[in-house]
Amino acid sequence: MQDLLNSESSDEIDLREMFLSLWAYKLFIACTCVLGIVFGIYYFLNTDKKFTSTAIFKLSFTDNSTSPLAGDIGLLANMAGIQSGFNEKKLPIDQITGRIFIEQIDQTLNLQSDPFFNTYNPNSVDPNWKSLIKRTIGLQSSSFDAQEAMWQVIVAGYFKNVELEETPTGTIKVTVTHVIPQRAAEIANSIMHTIIANEKIKRDKQQEKQLSFLSGTLAKSLIDLEVSQSNLKEFALKNSALPLENFTAGSLELDLLREQLNRTSELQEAVGALSLILQNKTISQNDYLTLRQQFPIIDQVEFRRVLGQNEIINSWTWPKASSVSAVFDTLTERKSRLVSQINVSQANAERSALALETYGKLAREEKIAEATYTVLIEQVKAQSMAAGYKPDNTEIYEYASVPTSSSSPNQKRVLAFGGMLGLSFGLLLSLLFARIRGVYYSKKSLKIGAQARFTASARALLTLRNKSLNEIKTILVKKPYSVLRDIVLEIHKSDEKQVVVTSSHAKLTGNDVARALASYMQSDKIKIAIIDFSLKTKKQNINDEQLSFGSFVVTESSGQISALRSHSNLPTIDFLINKDFWQNIQALNSTFDLVFLCADNADAISLLTAAEGQKTFHITLARTKKTKSTSLIQMRSLLPIQGLIYD
Repeated sequence: MQDLLNSESSDEIDLREMFLSLWAYKLFIACTCVLGIVFGIYYFLNTDKKFTSTAIFKLSFTDNSTSPLAGDIGLLANMAGIQSGFNEKKLPIDQITGRIFIEQIDQTLNLQSDPFFNTYNPNSVDPNWKSLIKRTIGLQSSSFDAQEAMWQVIVAGYFKNVELEETPTGTIKVTVTHVIPQRAAEIANSIMHTIIANEKIKRDKQQEKQLSFLSGTLAKSLIDLEVSQSNLKEFALKNSALPLENFTAGSLELDLLREQLNRTSELQEAVGALSLILQNKTISQNDYLTLRQQFPIIDQVEFRRVLGQNEIINSWTWPKASSVSAVFDTLTERKSRLVSQINVSQANAERSALALETYGKLAREEKIAEATYTVLIEQVKAQSMAAGYKPDNTEIYEYASVPTSSSSPNQKRVLAFGGMLGLSFGLLLSLLFARIRGVYYSKKSLKIGAQARFTASARALLTLRNKSLNEIKTILVKKPYSVLRDIVLEIHKSDEKQVVVTSSHAKLTGNDVARALASYMQSDKIKIAIIDFSLKTKKQNINDEQLSFGSFVVTESSGQISALRSHSNLPTIDFLINKDFWQNIQALNSTFDLVFLCADNADAISLLTAAEGQKTFHITLARTKKTKSTSLIQMRSLLPIQGLIYD
């Protein structure tokens, strides 16, 4: 279950472990940062420096092509589409970045001879590898115009190194980058002056065109005015100067004739009805009443005068039929005469209306021509006056000066980039090295990797390193060590007769810890043997007087503690290859109560391999940044670790 938890935890990224692994290579990372900064300094010193110069100005030409007109003349000018205000000019950026403008400034700046802008080389030859590829794929180099190719390179260089920016307020900023500071200022100022001069020329030409247009329009309007006045004069001579009065008189006469015709028609109808009544043999009062109801005109004075009757309304006498018939004929003739007169009068009125219409058209044309002429002549006067005064509100805020420091490459940015590049490489390489080494960088990960029941720090035991048994005994008498006491308690709890002490690249060796534990545990009742299997152990001469136990001989003793080694002249580590190795170790239990087996580094793996599967108490010494995880896992798999001493 513990292995499963450890495997799951190992899949997660431990930020603390990562930080400690980077901290372990802090000197290396610092060196890469320094190398990055040195590289940045080298790049800054050996790269072509570019200088930037800026000119700032504002174009503000007042458009005097038209002048403000007051009153009705200004209103007519606006209706005619003639502007009467002042317009603010804005610079078209697209026009001053086009090839025509570049060719114009080339006449003064000679960009064709500037190697910074003109990088075209007509004598360039493709490299061999490129020519080989072209021949292989059958690609034929097409012929092209060298002059056009050169200009395309110049235009591309212009767009790359010249920047024009216009703010919403109309301020224009010309920024030029060049390897020569004086050349950058010269180009920026030349572009600024060229733009201002072009705008002045454009304004003058526009004003001349407007004056020419107004003059031509004025001449045409004068001709139109003269023609309209002549037409009006000819009409008056051929017709009449008073067409409106003639039309009015004819209209009144026609209305009068029509009224007389209506009255005559009423009288004729009434007389006709009266004649029909008189033709009857019998006439009564009811016939009069009916006739008066149908024709009320019979009670009027005019009707009675026509019939020669008494003009008093209440006095009515029936006239003679012959008199009525004579009156009817008279009224009929009168009606015919009035109809003829009306036709003649209507024809005269129509002729007067046509004449009046023609006269009104000619009069309107004359008024329009006169008004147009008045507006244009006033406009020409104002424009002519303004032509002598050409206000120029162009403001230059800053001339392009020779830069004193380079703008590219930026020293601070290059150094910062070099430092960041070195830091990045240092971090990446440190993580790679840490991954390759596979060591523990934190005590927490070391404890998790050992999976020991008991852990302790080895810092307090460093004073016992490389000491003899007597020296260790003397030190322990003066100063007791709680770490040794805790380890001894764990050993006693296990009731094991063999204690394996291994070290994996720790400051203390397994022999140092075994000697310290033996010295701390010794008494009259406990006899302890220490066997060091490491090749680095100092070799001692063996004589016949030395005490031996089985296959081992005593090399050092102190009280009940004996340091043993193999009886043969071969290194003690070679004793592990004997088949009866562990039987010889167990045979020592008849003499010693506890046997310490020690080995370091690679020798520890061999010792654990020989002791695999045996009942022992395993103590491991490990060190952060030195002990590899693969070694500790292998040691733990061969023999479980009960105690871990780390530093």
